Amino acid sequence: MNRPLNIVRIISFLPIGGVENTLLATLPKFDKSRFNISVCCTYRKGPVADKLEAAGIPVHLSYVGSRLNPIHLWRLARLLKSLKTDIVHTHMYSSNITGAVAARLAGVPVIISHIHSAHEWTSQNRIWMERIVNRWRSGVIAVSQHVKNEFLKTTGLRCAEKVKVLHNIAMFAEKSARNPALLREQLGISPQSPVIGFVARLVPIKGADIFLRAAQVILRERPDARFVLVGDGKERPRLAALARELNIAPQVIFAGEQKNVSDYYNIFDIFVLSSRSEGFGNVILEAMHHDIPVVASAVGGVPEIVLHEQTGLLFPAENHEALAEAAAALLSEPARAVALVEGARNRLEHFAPEKYIKTLEQCYHQTFWSQSSKNIQTFFH
Repeated sequence: MNRPLNIVRIISFLPIGGVENTLLATLPKFDKSRFNISVCCTYRKGPVADKLEAAGIPVHLSYVGSRLNPIHLWRLARLLKSLKTDIVHTHMYSSNITGAVAARLAGVPVIISHIHSAHEWTSQNRIWMERIVNRWRSGVIAVSQHVKNEFLKTTGLRCAEKVKVLHNIAMFAEKSARNPALLREQLGISPQSPVIGFVARLVPIKGADIFLRAAQVILRERPDARFVLVGDGKERPRLAALARELNIAPQVIFAGEQKNVSDYYNIFDIFVLSSRSEGFGNVILEAMHHDIPVVASAVGGVPEIVLHEQTGLLFPAENHEALAEAAAALLSEPARAVALVEGARNRLEHFAPEKYIKTLEQCYHQTFWSQSSKNIQTFFH
């Protein structure tokens, strides 16, 4: 075959988010002599669609919604047929199901599903649908080993050889040029006070309450420490009440949602991720990019980023005392913190966009030709 392979990436819609920004950062950089890539939204387009089109990536809309409406599926299948699609690559549960069905109807030779979360199979019906469409897939991509394990365990599928791990890319805004001293002054933090930072939505799964309970312990040893939470959410009033209950409210700053999070990374001496569950943990990569030592809960895909005592420190989930001990150790041992930052800087190379693109290009090429010969064993090798 001398022509480029026609790849259609199917996703429900394109808001500003991690998956969508990954598409924007990578699709325009694929080898155009080998791959002709377009995107199809099955609900609505969204703000990232305009950016993709401006970068030369066609974005189609074929409404399907979340239900298997035969008319909608047939329309999507017709679109795939008209695009002479060689490979359909779907994202997240809804599109993984509807996109696979439409691709099957259209006779697309290769179907690849991309799983971004370990919590997509919330009902028996969803598990049944996964089992049905998995018969048609050439391969599955999971964003972490944890997500792969959960997919196989929850669905009961015995297809480990078909599921490959491809970590998310590290994407960063430019480091802030703002003088950190100005933000410290604005927040009422003295130049000498160590700052321990938290960046996440204020929802139970992110464990901000664990962060606050650890803060209480740390303050016994370091009363000069300050704790900054960047992010907002429904838990904020409860967390503010918890800070008062723990008698640490004067040392805790709820900064809310911030457009320029990089400004805040610049004042952090330690970054904490205290989540109860994480599929991957992109925010850790952001902290590493800003040369901040990381202390993180050993949940989900986090240990695939934070290698304990090499690129950061891990602590058992929901153990605020272990979190406090790890953070206090880094405050009292600056040389150890510096060594972790250096290790993290080297680790970031594993998550480079160029590596991600090269891996997917190999996946597409090898899977298409192996499927053509009815041999899927070489998927993603």
